Amino acid sequence: MNSILPSSVTSSLANKCPSCGKTMSIDFEITRDDYRYRTKVVERVLSCNLCRIRIRQYIYLW
Repeated sequence: MNSILPSSVTSSLANKCPSCGKTMSIDFEITRDDYRYRTKVVERVLSCNLCRIRIRQYIYLW
């Protein structure tokens, strides 16, 4: 999946499951403009196949 995110955000540490420590998969990712703050917002849903945990993550790119 091609992503506009910097490598520090897409590193394996940013996608670790808080419960078991496994790498979480990205189920959904969308980029939109937030005109209130004049930034780009990346909204994505991460899920762990082992724990069945789902996390919604918002990343603001200035």
